Formats: sequence, structure tokens, C-alpha cells
Amino acid sequence: MRHYYLKIFIIIPTIMLFCSILFAQEFRTINGVVVDINSGNPLPYASVSLKNSSFSNVSNSEGEFSLTFPGSYMKDSVVVSYMGYRNKVVPVTDFISKRGRKVSLSPTTIDIRSITIRPNDPLALFTSAFSSKAIKSNYPSAAVGMSGFYREIIKKGNKYLSLSEAVVDIHKQAYTNALSDNISIYKGRGNTNRGAADTLFLKLQGGPLSSLQLDVVKDPFIAVDLFSAPQFYNFKMGPMFFMDNLNIYSIDFDQVKDVSDILFSGRIFIESQTLAIIRIEFEMNVQGRSDAWKAFVRSKPDDMQIGVEYAKYQINYKLHNDKWNADYARTDLRFTAKYKGKLLKNKYDITTELAITDLDNVTALKIPSAERFRMKDILQNKVNDFKDDGFWENYNIIEPDEKIENIIKKIIRQLKKERID
Repeated sequence: MRHYYLKIFIIIPTIMLFCSILFAQEFRTINGVVVDINSGNPLPYASVSLKNSSFSNVSNSEGEFSLTFPGSYMKDSVVVSYMGYRNKVVPVTDFISKRGRKVSLSPTTIDIRSITIRPNDPLALFTSAFSSKAIKSNYPSAAVGMSGFYREIIKKGNKYLSLSEAVVDIHKQAYTNALSDNISIYKGRGNTNRGAADTLFLKLQGGPLSSLQLDVVKDPFIAVDLFSAPQFYNFKMGPMFFMDNLNIYSIDFDQVKDVSDILFSGRIFIESQTLAIIRIEFEMNVQGRSDAWKAFVRSKPDDMQIGVEYAKYQINYKLHNDKWNADYARTDLRFTAKYKGKLLKNKYDITTELAITDLDNVTALKIPSAERFRMKDILQNKVNDFKDDGFWENYNIIEPDEKIENIIKKIIRQLKKERID
């Protein structure tokens, strides 16, 4: 069997950035937290957006979010949504009067009457959702210029080895062609803690470009081609969900048992009316596989043993002008390393996120070839080429524990200034 493993998806905590040209005006920022109305537990990665604009964000792992937008939208409303919960619409003015306002969402039941009933055939549903007809209908048929914020973090135990951040321009190709997406760095910076690395130091290839490759709707399917997917994966119907007033099917998949290669398992979320794929969660089946590290590590010391504990991925899509666009991508990877004959085993965590925050960045449609980020590139090595202390103003020290929402607020002001100039 021949297939291609997804490269080490290194995606990072991500939030909103507006890199398109904006007219000079006052910007406002609101803050809040999204929780379950019954338990009070935070709802991570909830979608938060202005009702009458394209400004949006996602909540962090603790349900907290911030949203920055022009002051002209003060009379607008904020729409908060989460899979399996009813949407909530809150006036912007409510957040101004209550800093850190709590938004409580209620679990929802499925309205069977509004669902398009389809045969209980997960493979048929999978095939229909990935068909060229559905892709053409549900996703952009022309290139889109995007902006985003990317950050990758590498930790050894509780110590940070490196943290790199970049404001990026993205040329997202049409979903109806096979051309590759392009990405370039607009501003970047990074910190490296070599003192915490001991004798092993990690560098990640591909960075934000790897994040774009999580869009398996554009290049289906995960590690295999779409035609041969049924040979390598079993599909079964999962539970129904309700989000953004949409009824959503889910399909669970796992690799066929007699397939020896390390593949993936996960869940696909499909809107019931249009069959648009709106979210995919998956992870590599590394349990009991001592050879899993080969899918990630290019080189290592001969006397070092490496184990992969987990490799998890997520890609979300968001509806804009009746088309679904890639909106958020995340990777979480954990592995261990020890030298042969040694008892000490070190644990390493890699986290990457990429958030798409602007779909009207026309400058991104013409990224010169020389400026394109490539899979061989290492963001840690390149960020200094895009360093601009004046751009970051008083935020010149990277604080890895600071919430990205706080970082974004400080960056947007500078982006606005530079784009106007």
C-alpha cells in the first residue's frame, strides 16, 4: 500500500488579525467567556463573531475570548456558537457595560423536521460530502486572499524551548483546482531557550504552511487519496449535532484493522442540507506503535529512542458569503525521548494554531515566489528576518503564558497603522 503521511502539522494558538487596508477609525475591544449554562464549565474554541461583519474569533481553551472591531459596529450584536449548543446573540453594548461578560449557552435537541433524511449509509454520506459537486457548491471557486496569526510552541516538560509568532498573508487557492496554497510572513519574531534544551533541541519544518495542509477538504483524504479511502478506513454514523441553527451529521472513521500502516481515526461534521463539511477532528493511531516517530522526525541521534504519545489535529470552517472557508487549524503533538541505557525520559509538547481572521486581504493574492514560505523552511530560523521592534511597540517580550487574545489587541493597532501608511 502506498500513501502519504500528513507532515508534522505544527499549528498554533490563533486568534484574529486584520491585515487588509482599513480606514482610520477608532477600534474597540470586548472580552467575555463562553460557558455551559448548566455546569458552568468553559466551552473551548467556541465561535465568536459580529453579526453583520466578517470580524470573528474563537475562545481559548478556558472559554475566554476577545474581539476587536471598528467603533462603527458598536450597535451590532455578537453571535456566539458552539457545536451541540444553541446560538446566543448578545448586543455589543452588553460587553461594554460588563467587562469579561459571561455568555452561557444551552445544549440543544435536534429538530428532526428540518433535517434532510438520508439513508443510514456513512460511506455514501462521506462520498457525497467530498464529491466535486458538493465541493464546488459549498467552497470558494476562486482564490481568496486571507490574513492570519500563527504561533508555534515547543515545550520540554514545563519549560519552554521556543516560541515563534507570525502575522501571515495567505493565498488560498480555489477548492475546484489542485493548485497549492501559498503563505508568506508579514511580521514575525521568536524566542529560543537553549539553556533548557540540554543535549536535544527541536526545530519544526513547514510551520504555517503545514497548518494550511490540514485543509483535507481541499486535498482529500487524510493520508490517502479520496478514491482509495474506503480501502483503508471504516466509516460509521456518529451522533447528530446542532450549531449555528444548522443540523449536523457526524461520521466516525478509523483505519481498517488489517492495514499495517499507521493511519488516523476521527470525526467529520457535515451540514445536513448542503452536505458541507464544517469541521474535522482526527488523531494518528500511535498507540502501541514504536515506529510512529518516523512519521515526524527527520533526524535524531543514533542512540536516542523516541516515542509518540499522541498527535491530534483539528480544522474548522466558517460560512462567509454563502461559502465555507477554512477558519481555524490546530495541532497538538506529544512525544518522549531518551538515550539508550538511560532511565531518564524527557517529554516534549508541540502546539500550533493558525486562525484565519480576514478574507479580504487582496495583497495576499500576489505573493512573490521568493517570499513564499516552503515546507523545508523553519520558522524559528526565519522570524528574525521579519523582526520589527517598532511594530510590536511595548510588547517586545514574548510571554508564552499570555493569552493570545491579549496579544492580538496590541498587534491590531499596529497593523492598522502600517496598512494605512
